[in-house]
Amino acid sequence: MNNDKKIVAKLHAADFAMTDSNFYSLSILKDKNIYYTLCSHNIDTHGRVYKYDPETDEVRIFADLGKVTGEAGKKTLPQGKSHTPIFEADGKIYIATHYGYYQGNEGKEEPAPPPPGYFPYPGGKIIEYDMASGKFSILASAPPEEGIITMNMDTERKFIYCLTWPKGIFMYYDITKRKLEILGQVSRGGEVGLGDNYFCLCRGIAIDPRDGTAYFTNSDGEILMFRTERGKVDSVEWAHMKKDVFGVWDPHKGGHQGYNWRQILWHPEYGKFFGVHGKSGYLFSFDPKERKLEIINRICNERCIKKGAFESFRYGYMTLGLDPEDRDTFYYISGFDEIMNAPDQKDGRESMPYLLLTTYNLASQKYTDHGIIQLEDGRYPTLTQSILVHPNGRIYTCPWIPRTQNSAYDEYKQQCDLISFRNPLK
Repeated sequence: MNNDKKIVAKLHAADFAMTDSNFYSLSILKDKNIYYTLCSHNIDTHGRVYKYDPETDEVRIFADLGKVTGEAGKKTLPQGKSHTPIFEADGKIYIATHYGYYQGNEGKEEPAPPPPGYFPYPGGKIIEYDMASGKFSILASAPPEEGIITMNMDTERKFIYCLTWPKGIFMYYDITKRKLEILGQVSRGGEVGLGDNYFCLCRGIAIDPRDGTAYFTNSDGEILMFRTERGKVDSVEWAHMKKDVFGVWDPHKGGHQGYNWRQILWHPEYGKFFGVHGKSGYLFSFDPKERKLEIINRICNERCIKKGAFESFRYGYMTLGLDPEDRDTFYYISGFDEIMNAPDQKDGRESMPYLLLTTYNLASQKYTDHGIIQLEDGRYPTLTQSILVHPNGRIYTCPWIPRTQNSAYDEYKQQCDLISFRNPLK
């Protein structure tokens, strides 16, 4: 471990003692600030959205999800998470909420019943923030006991598309008409389905900016599409995500995402999507115009590739980022479980899977593993589900980090905070 390549990262702590995770909500908006949600699985804690200014190195709270939704102190299961990117259009910021109080059962994540004195989860919210007035408003709510686990926004046509958890209900919000449409379950019984009715839900909705079509997947590899003018979810007949190189997955068992794509991004210069399949770490392209889905290369860390191993986290990673200047270069952070009791882990805890940064250039087909991410104080981040490749030459992510022994919050051994490190290609 000491002889491996290291990437030294700086911690930008928010001092939110109850946070333990971040899921895909790391975004840069027009004000050049970085917005992200620090989540919590604690039953008495709502998630918080933070704003980081790279120019001043200042972290400030932007929104307490309990206060914004008016649910703080009401003993309903909290808005513990935001599981999606943060969007901006016409001077407004859009955030979706999700809940983090759940239970595990045979590798599956399921809602936990409220304990005595608590009330059921009231539903995930679509929140709008008016940058001119500084006011938050609730645009819509998912059905009761359904969180918003996946959201994307068509900023041109002013539609917000969502998939809820645990049932997998597809819904969309028309910002112009201020109207929510709920289309119902689209992934069998979702993550509370029994037997063959169980599907782990997709975490990424892809929107084609040319015609506004929204695409997402089911864990058996089916690709689905939705157009507002049709008003129904259809199956894509010309492509499928079930590929031999992705592995062999039973979509009706928990503990993995099956053949779902883990993350997917639109690339305007290439005119198609690029995505990653979780666990296998394969980069692929998805081209609706040419009707092609093609495997490109495996882009997870070199240890996984050389050992023929899957990525360490059971669902894979939502950490695919595109260079804002060199539009041929993708960045990816993935984990590998190898070293325990790392000798330079200062707090003495056993280390969980550590993280490595890789890059892949589409034009040259060059793959590079840049090494292990380590904080300035010697700690190794263990998991992340976010990445932001910034024009300022730094890369940002919100990983899980082993807590120091003097932590005020010991329910979880991991804290979560924003970190950054120099882009190794700059």
